[in-house]
Amino acid sequence: MPSLPSLPTGKIPTGLLRFFAAFAILGLLTTLWSLASPLISVPDEQAHVIKAASVVRGQLQGESGTAQGERSQVEVPLFIASTDGLPSCFAWKQLIPASCSPPLSSGTTMVKAPTSAGNYNPMYYEVTGLPSLFLTGAKAIYAMRIVSGLLSAAFVALALVCLAGLRRWRLPVFVGSLALTPMVFFLSGAVNPNSLEIATSMSLFAALCLTWDRIDAGNAWKGPLAAAAVSAVVLANTRAASLLWLGLAVIASLLLFGYRPLLSVLKQRFGWIMVGVVAVGCALSLLWLRMANSLQNLMGQGIDATPTQIVTIMLDRTFEFAVGYVSFLGWLDTPGPPGTLAVWAALIIGAIAVSLSVADRAGRLTVAFLTAAVIFLPPLLQIPLAKDVGLIWQGRYILALVVVLVTACGVAMRSFSIERPDVGRRASVIVLSLAVFGHFYSFIYGLRRYVIGLQDSSNWRDMLIAPQWQPPFGWITLAVLYLAVLVAGAVLLHRWVTAPQHEKPAVPVSGGTTAPGGTTTPRTKDAVPAAAVPHRAPSKDA
Repeated sequence: MPSLPSLPTGKIPTGLLRFFAAFAILGLLTTLWSLASPLISVPDEQAHVIKAASVVRGQLQGESGTAQGERSQVEVPLFIASTDGLPSCFAWKQLIPASCSPPLSSGTTMVKAPTSAGNYNPMYYEVTGLPSLFLTGAKAIYAMRIVSGLLSAAFVALALVCLAGLRRWRLPVFVGSLALTPMVFFLSGAVNPNSLEIATSMSLFAALCLTWDRIDAGNAWKGPLAAAAVSAVVLANTRAASLLWLGLAVIASLLLFGYRPLLSVLKQRFGWIMVGVVAVGCALSLLWLRMANSLQNLMGQGIDATPTQIVTIMLDRTFEFAVGYVSFLGWLDTPGPPGTLAVWAALIIGAIAVSLSVADRAGRLTVAFLTAAVIFLPPLLQIPLAKDVGLIWQGRYILALVVVLVTACGVAMRSFSIERPDVGRRASVIVLSLAVFGHFYSFIYGLRRYVIGLQDSSNWRDMLIAPQWQPPFGWITLAVLYLAVLVAGAVLLHRWVTAPQHEKPAVPVSGGTTAPGGTTTPRTKDAVPAAAVPHRAPSKDA
C-alpha cells in the first residue's frame, strides 16, 4: 500500500518529504501497471492515445460526424493510427493471450484516424500526448502511459499529504490509502482521463478538509486552499461528468466541517481569488462541453424504456458495478480474482459501517450522503442517455466518487480512540496485509490473463514453463517489483500511523504551537497511536 514515511527533515519541510515519498511509491505502482498491461488492453485506450497525439500536434477537436456515436476523425502519425483495432484479437476473449496482437507500426507519416474521444476536453491530452512527439512505436505508447500515471500519482500524493495535515490525521491517512483500490492503479497505468479524474477528486476533497480544519490557524489555510483550487480546475476539465464530482466533493467537505469555515474564507481576499480561479476553470469546462458537444461521441445502442424501468434495471445492477470499483481488468472482460474482490468488499463496507457509527453527527451525515450518491446517481444519469446510447454505465465511471466516499469515511473516523495501542497496531498489520494481498493478487491475475489466457482449470504453472506473451522486462520481474513496492509501502504506512504519540504532524494545525525542529504540538493530544480524536468531538464520545 502507498504510504508516507516519517523521515528526518533537516532543512527540507516534512510535508514536502512526505509528498515525494508518497509520489515515489505511487508512481512506481502506476508505472509497473503501465508495463504489465499489453498495449491498448485497457477500455477505450486507443481512442485516448489517438486523441492525445492529435492534441499535442495542435488539433484540439476532431472532425465530428453527424450521427450519435460516430467517431471523430483526426490526423496523427501512422504508428499512433495503427493502435485502432490492435486489441481485437484478444479483447473480450479471456482464453486468448496477448501474443496474438500484431506489432505496432513505427511509421511517422501523418494519416487520418478515428477516435471516440475526439470531442473530449483537451487538457489531459496536452500532457499525456507529449511523448509521442519524440518517440515512435510501442515506446511512445508506454511513455504516454507512464506520464499519465505519474500525473495521477502526484495528485494522490497531494491528497495523502493533505490528510496528514489534519488535526487528527492517523485514521484519515490510513483509510485514505485503502481508498486506492487495484482498479485505481490499473486505470492509472493506461492512457485514460478516468485516472486523473479519480486522483483530482481525492485531492480536492482532502485539500478542502485541511483548509476547513486550519481556518483558525492564521494563514495556514491558504496553502491547502490553493491546492484545492488547482485540483478543482484540473478535475473540471478531465471528463464530462467531472463537474458533478467536483460539486459533490465540495458539499461533502462542508458537511463534515460545517459552513462557518467557508464564510471565514470568503471574508479574505485570497479566498475570493481562489474562488475566481475555480470559477474560470469551471467556465472553460462548460464552454468546451457546449462548443464541442462531447456527449455526441458516446457509443451504444439506444433502448426504449421508461425512467422507472431504467432506474429499476440500474439499481438491480448496483453490486455488478461494484466490481468496477475494485478490479475489472482488460476490456472489462476479466473481473478481478474473487480474493481481491472479497478483501475490498470487506474494507469498503466495513469503513462505511464504522463511519456511520461515529459520535460526530456531521461525519455520519456525510458518509450517508455520499453512499446514497454512489447508489442512486448511476440510474439518474442513465435516464437522459438511454434513448440514444442505451445502458452504457460502468463502475469505473463513478470510481472518483467512491474514492471520495472511502476517504470521507477516514475523516469521519477521526473521532475514534482505541484505549489499547497494541490493538491498533495488530489491526493495522492485519488490514495492510489483506490490502497487499488484494493488490498483488489482482496484478498477477491480470498478468496471467494476458501471458497464457484464463483457462477453465488452474494454469498458474504454465506461466512459468510456457508463457505465450511477455511484457517489457518479463512478467516475473514486474511481479517481484510490484510485490516489493507494496510491502515497502505497507511497512512504512504502518510505522507512520502507529508511531509513538509524541510524533506530531509536521505542519502547523489549528490551535497548535510549532515546536523547535518543525514539529507541532496540537491543542489536544492524540489518544492512541492508531487513531486520534478530532477537535470537534469530546474524548468521552470516542
